[in-house]
Amino acid sequence: MGTVTLVLALCIAIRLALGFVIQPPLIQTPSLDPETMCRNIKFVDSKRKTAIRESMLRQLCQVGLSHVDLDDVRKQFAIFNLHRDAFESSPRWYSGDAPDVVNDRYWAVNDVDQLDTSKHHWYTHGLPIWPLPYQDLTNDSTPKILPLPKKKPIDWPNYGMATPIYYAAKAWRNQAWSLEEFFHQMKKKSPFKGHKDFHKLAKSLVETIDSQQVENYSEWPFFKYSLKPMALSVVRRNKGLCPDELYIYFRVTPCHPKEAQHLVCTQAALAARTILTEINCRTTDVIVGYTKEYNNDAL
Repeated sequence: MGTVTLVLALCIAIRLALGFVIQPPLIQTPSLDPETMCRNIKFVDSKRKTAIRESMLRQLCQVGLSHVDLDDVRKQFAIFNLHRDAFESSPRWYSGDAPDVVNDRYWAVNDVDQLDTSKHHWYTHGLPIWPLPYQDLTNDSTPKILPLPKKKPIDWPNYGMATPIYYAAKAWRNQAWSLEEFFHQMKKKSPFKGHKDFHKLAKSLVETIDSQQVENYSEWPFFKYSLKPMALSVVRRNKGLCPDELYIYFRVTPCHPKEAQHLVCTQAALAARTILTEINCRTTDVIVGYTKEYNNDAL
């Protein structure tokens, strides 16, 4: 009996110990409920509103909220989806050769790391954007036994996420210093395949973005560096057919109240439209929606 009692006590102790194992925290944004926040979808162009498009944008909003960290300083984010069938009311999430971040409940596009030396902070992924510019996504499908293998084109995701590059958080201190320390630290680990170009882009953005109006900055790096390869991948997967629609959801409208709204609000759509035209996807509609008007209390 003594042996049995000892075994039972040991089992109970193990179960109790496992109960105290620290689990990774779920990404939760204080005071933001997806059902409530994503209920009332607004369209930059109200004439383009339909029930299907409203459903699409609402679901983009809900998915985006689970992968972004917002607070009273960081208010804005965007999520993008290239949608094949205009009659389908739910978005499809295709990751291609990239990690499946949509189904990773602990992944946030604007997650930050504390740096080793200065203890400043910088974005875990280098920039608060996905998929990352200048990154050759993993492709293991090419046979390695052939002397001259024919490389398969990189297959990009059909979706993207982004937030502005925020400057206001106290822990960040000097932005340029933090960025340089991050890339120096990461260089030893080589997490980025296009390290030099990606580093150069991040540095350029930090130097040029208006830190006073980051929430309404709608011509984000996503458009310039990631949208084109994403759209081309979608066309290849669909045997030459362009997606019916590109959906762009902003939490806060990119219209700044002190600027001409008809210019600022349409900036994102115009930038996307230009890129889609370059790849002969002129028929792809660009639908831009949001849930909050721009103001200081957008959260």
